[in-house]
Amino acid sequence: MKGEEAKSDERPISKLRWSLIGLFAVISIFLVLYINHASFPIIYASVLFVIASIYSIERYSFKNTAIFFMITWIVSLSFEALSIQTGFPFGFYHYNLSSPIILFQVPIIVIFAYFGAGYISWMLSHVLTVQYSKKLEGKQIFIVPFIAAFIMVMWDLIMDPIASTVRSQWVWQNPGPYFGVPLTNFFGWFLTVFIFYQLFALYLSKYDRIQPQKMKILTSKLFWIEAPVVYGLIGLYPILVSVAIHNDITVSMSLITVFTMLFVALISFITITNNDHLR
Repeated sequence: MKGEEAKSDERPISKLRWSLIGLFAVISIFLVLYINHASFPIIYASVLFVIASIYSIERYSFKNTAIFFMITWIVSLSFEALSIQTGFPFGFYHYNLSSPIILFQVPIIVIFAYFGAGYISWMLSHVLTVQYSKKLEGKQIFIVPFIAAFIMVMWDLIMDPIASTVRSQWVWQNPGPYFGVPLTNFFGWFLTVFIFYQLFALYLSKYDRIQPQKMKILTSKLFWIEAPVVYGLIGLYPILVSVAIHNDITVSMSLITVFTMLFVALISFITITNNDHLR
C-alpha cells in the first residue's frame, strides 16, 4: 500500500509534450542552421501550435482551448487584415510568406503562430503573477492579460526585424526606425494580443472550472516548467540565426533576446523551482 501511495505521489510528466519540445528544439537548430528553407516558418509554427494546444488542453480542456483559439483567430486575423488595408494598428505591409491557405492577404500560419507563442506567454504570466492552479478572479482578470501582452510583444520585438528585413517574409511599405520596423507595429501588437488575452480572461473568470483530479498536474513543477523551456527555445531562434546570417541586425536581436526573452524564461524557471507549494 505504501508503495502504491508513493507511486501516486510521483510528479506527473508528459512524455508526449516533452518529446514535442525536444522536436521543437531540434527543428530550431537544424532548420535555421542547415536547411534554411522557405518552409521553415510553416514547420516551426505548426510544431509550436501543437505543443501549445496539448499544453492548453491539459490545463483548460479541449472546449476552452478551442475558445481561446477562436478568440485569437478572430482578433489577430481581423487586425492583420485591417492593417494591411488601412495601416492600423501595425502599419502598412504585405506578406511574402509561403502558405497553403491565405485569408484576407494573411497567411493562415501567422494565426497559428499567434496562438502558439500566445499561449506560452499566457502561462508565463500566470507564473510571474503566482496564479498557477487558481481561477482568475478580481484584479488578476486584468493583470494577467496585461503582463502576458508584454511577454508576447518581447517575441515580436526580436522576431520582426529578422523576418521582415533580413528574410523579407513580410515587407513594410514605410520602414521605421527600429531596424526597418515602424514603432506603430509594436503598439499594434500589444493592442492585439492584449485584446484577445483580456477576452479570454473575462471568459475564464466565469467559466473556468478546475477539476479536483487536475490538481496533481497543476501543482507539479514539471508541468509549469514546460512554459519557460518552450519560451526559451523560441528565444533561441534569433541567436541561431545570428550564427547562420551574421550581420548587425541578427547580432543586435541576439543581444536583445538575452536581456528580454531569455531573462523572462530564466526568472520564470527560478520562480517555479523556488515555489514551495508546487511539488
